[in-house]
Amino acid sequence: MKIAVPADITHSVEEVENFLVKHTGTKFDENNKCWIVLSEEAYFHKVVYEVLKNRLKLKGSFDKDTHFADAFFNWKECFQKHENIGLFSERTLLQIYVKNGKPGSKGGAFLSELHMNKNESVHVLIHLPKLDFASKNSAWFRALALNGNCIGFCNDNSSGLLKFIDNHLAFYVGKEKNKLTNLILEKCEGNFTSAYNELVGLKLLYNSNDGKIDLTSLVSSIGNNAKHNPFILPEVIRTHDKGKILELVRQLKEDSVPLPLLIWIISNDSRKKLNIKSEKILLSLHEIDKHLKGIAPGDPWAEFERAVINY
Repeated sequence: MKIAVPADITHSVEEVENFLVKHTGTKFDENNKCWIVLSEEAYFHKVVYEVLKNRLKLKGSFDKDTHFADAFFNWKECFQKHENIGLFSERTLLQIYVKNGKPGSKGGAFLSELHMNKNESVHVLIHLPKLDFASKNSAWFRALALNGNCIGFCNDNSSGLLKFIDNHLAFYVGKEKNKLTNLILEKCEGNFTSAYNELVGLKLLYNSNDGKIDLTSLVSSIGNNAKHNPFILPEVIRTHDKGKILELVRQLKEDSVPLPLLIWIISNDSRKKLNIKSEKILLSLHEIDKHLKGIAPGDPWAEFERAVINY
């Protein structure tokens, strides 16, 4: 079943979820174990994954198995592994990225028969780019589109991006909204993922000041975010290189990146892990938030540095 999703209306996981429910109904959730997403943009692949992950979580825990199908990928081994999972085994989300949209003859043969898999424990998510004419008319893709939930983002291009940014800036009611929109469009260089990251930062900055912030400050934030990307902070923390971690945090502070944004980024990353270390950092971030709000004494930036280098 093909579903065309206008890129400009997909602001968030919740909106994609609502869109899919509206256009597919409950049968989409209950009976079909195969999802296919087509887009050049990593952002939309991630959002569809989040929708599927959230739906699976409603029914309990599940495992995730991710593969990148290159010329040497063993399709047979991959599918045999999941065919042999027992009926009462924990559910699995099998993700396969076919980056060039060309699975080859062996991959095409397995994808053509994917809908025949009767194992109720396995859900499959196939990631594809926009396909050329030949691939769209291939036997394997026709079988996927006919039997799976095939979600194509129909305007993940410059015009769609402009609407996407404009819709995300709905929180800003200032007269010069167009200036903000055009500046983000320029900074993200046509990339939805970069635009989304900038928009998240802007909204957090705006809300942390209760909307009492001038256009100059917002514009300055966009320029500063472009210098040092705050969204790579979790990756830098995982290197355990205290020097690099401190250097990035201090650069972000110097660039006036709002501390609430950094707290949100680390909190969001930590909640995905659920271990002793993640619980510890979440408690630390909660205390830092108290410093920010003036509820408890202390230097929030110094406490944040201490928390991330010990994570």
